[in-house]
Amino acid sequence: MAKHPDFLLSDSNGPQIRQRLFNGRKLMVWDGKVKISSIQGWVDNPRIQLAKKTMKEKVGDRALSQEEVFELMKNDSEVKLRQLRDDIIKNGLREPLTLSFDGKLLDGNRRFFAIKYALESIPATDPNKQDLETVEAHVLAENASKEDEQNVLVEENFSASLKIEWPEYVKALMVFDAHESGLGIDDISKRFSWAKSKIKQTLKIHQILSEYIIFATSELDPEDEYGGGFGMTEQDAENEAAKNYQFFNEAQKSFYEQLNTDIDFKIQFFKWIHEGKFSSFQEVRVAYRAWIHPEAKAALLQPEPTAAKSAKAILDYNARVVKSQDEAVGRIDNFAKFLRELTAQQIEVIPKLSIDNLKESLELVIKMGEATADK
Repeated sequence: MAKHPDFLLSDSNGPQIRQRLFNGRKLMVWDGKVKISSIQGWVDNPRIQLAKKTMKEKVGDRALSQEEVFELMKNDSEVKLRQLRDDIIKNGLREPLTLSFDGKLLDGNRRFFAIKYALESIPATDPNKQDLETVEAHVLAENASKEDEQNVLVEENFSASLKIEWPEYVKALMVFDAHESGLGIDDISKRFSWAKSKIKQTLKIHQILSEYIIFATSELDPEDEYGGGFGMTEQDAENEAAKNYQFFNEAQKSFYEQLNTDIDFKIQFFKWIHEGKFSSFQEVRVAYRAWIHPEAKAALLQPEPTAAKSAKAILDYNARVVKSQDEAVGRIDNFAKFLRELTAQQIEVIPKLSIDNLKESLELVIKMGEATADK
């Protein structure tokens, strides 16, 4: 009968030997528990090579000790050992370590050092501390070759993780449900391990999403000033809201107050979302600035798929140019050219308010220009 390694603990459940698949290779592996104190971390882990080189410039070209590597990993921002430590304290070790038969750590080096970090952070009087002193481990059988060990390293460290996070919309719903159940921002922050600022932003996004779904599910109404809603089913409206979650997030960041105070803009923004007007966060970001800018607004209201891109280009141009007489002449000439190229069909759908604004602006410019010329 195969013998398990001495460092694996024996109890009524094991250790047990079974077959596992690593990088397409079937290997016999012991599954059991091991004391953290009997494991040595992988000091040659490539993850911290740059940090090790920096330290060796200070201490000389020698092998670094376990404690020195431990300190390196604590202080390396890319390793994020503190975050993993906090997660392990809260949830325990989610995934077993993998070792060779002689106790060499093949996978889980960061997890191992995070557990050490947790153990030194937890007071000796805390009863939860002993739960982390012993962890689950996979240990290759005694007959495993160096090639077998290499297959484990490749599988665990090179293969892409297939974990897929929940969609942001689903996370937002969970935060909103927690808020609706009566939990405060502090309690929600603890439950989901999110910053309070992110929770506040998420609640704002959910408000916009809810209003969008209400509008989208309203019936079409030709007699309504805004034409009614989109007549969508609630499920279709929710699917559309979820698909455009990040655009609503950008709206929350860029013009949340304006959505709450300018009903005309809010309705139009909802229509733009429904029409698929935006192709980037940048185009969403400038939507309200375009709305209050006559030239950019005229471009944004066009039915072409590139309307939002054109409106952004107009705003970008205005932000770059130097305010001068030549620039003013150029802008007037460009705008006049834009007006002349409008088709009868395009002019027909321009709202009366926009026509009145255009007429008032032109009359003012002509009057001021004539007054200046008389002088």
